[in-house]
This record gives sequence, structure tokens and C-alpha cells, in this order.
Amino acid sequence: MVSRDLPTYLEQESLWSALQTAAPAVPRGLLLDIGCGDKPYAALFPQVSRYIGIDLPPTTPVVRRPDVWASALSLPFADRCFETVFCAQVLEHVPRPEELLREAFRVLKVGGQIILTVPQTWGLHEEPHDYYRFTRYGLQYLLEDAGLQVRSIEPRGGAFRMMGQTFLSTYYLRKQIPRLTPGLRAFNRCWNSLFAYLDRHWPWNKDTLGYVACAVRPDDEAERGEE
Repeated sequence: MVSRDLPTYLEQESLWSALQTAAPAVPRGLLLDIGCGDKPYAALFPQVSRYIGIDLPPTTPVVRRPDVWASALSLPFADRCFETVFCAQVLEHVPRPEELLREAFRVLKVGGQIILTVPQTWGLHEEPHDYYRFTRYGLQYLLEDAGLQVRSIEPRGGAFRMMGQTFLSTYYLRKQIPRLTPGLRAFNRCWNSLFAYLDRHWPWNKDTLGYVACAVRPDDEAERGEE
């Protein structure tokens, strides 16, 4: 549960809600989390037999839970060894995202799936390694170009959620507020509740914070048959 007191509630809640919807479809077997950080989403996948996280060596002591330190552009795993690849809010930080997706395709078993989240609207972060934002059509192109079959691409909220989050993010960054006072918590709670309500009742998903996509590695024989 994401607290409505937080200035990032509208973003975080949309992300958790989207992943909670996608997670039950993940099968048993091996799951690879690309760019796992501290594995904040591992609890969403209790059904997998093993959850393997990979990330780059940390520049700060915060990131300490990966199982493997390596580049997502050259995964140190055999072909077709994972049932699921998971990648949350990472693709925008990869200078060559098409290579990451081709590597994901390579390590997926036939019929295996990738669950991917990306931003469409978000301020610069983790600079200077912040390269891209994605529309649903750009994301679809990248997935299909890597050989994957897209099952779904769903927006994470609409225009009101995006506007509400953008205001709070801008306000807190410009003011450089070090901590949340009781007054700020109350303001955030009211603001977040208002814009979440507006977003539910007047959806407009051409403006969105981002997307969650599900795609699968198709059967090679079926692909050749279609050709």
C-alpha cells in the first residue's frame, strides 16, 4: 500500500497497481529482474521458483540486493533459460534499449514473457543516465523489432494523474524540501486524493505517466510458418 501522504503517490500507486494486475499471470519457474536495484517488487511474484536480480555495480551503497552484477546489454545467461523477464522503470536509463530487449528475447524460453514498465512523462532523474521517454507506439515497435509478440500495453493513469504528479514533483524539487511536515502530509493527502478521483472519473489516456507492457517469445516454428 502506497501512502497518499507521499509526493510521489500518484506515480507509485499507478505502478504498483499495474504490476499487481500483471503479476498473477507470471508462471512458476525462473524470473530475471533486469535492473533490479533492491528488488522492491519481488514480493509480487511468490509463485516463481527463483527470482534472480541483475544490475550494474552500484555508484552508491543503497543498491545491495542483486544476485549478479552485469550489464543488461550482455546478459551472462544461456539462451532460453527464463520463463519470465521483468524490467521496471529501467529502459529509459539504457543508451541502447533495443539491445536490452534483444537480450531479453534471447534468454526467454519459447512462450516465456516479458513484463516491462516505462515512463512517458517524468522529469530528469538519475542524471546523466536518463535517455528516453516512450509512447505506446514506440514501445510496441521496440518489442516487435526484438522478435517479441505484444500481448498488451496499458497506460498507467491519464491526464489528471499526470498533471497532479507533475505539480507535486516540480514543487518539491524546486523547494528542495528535506522532510514532510504534518501540514505537507495533509496537503499531499488531499491533493493526491483529488487527482486520483479526477483521473478515475474523467480518463484521458493519451497523456499518461507511463505504460506497462506484456509480450511473449513466440514459437520459432510458428514464426517460420507465418513467413
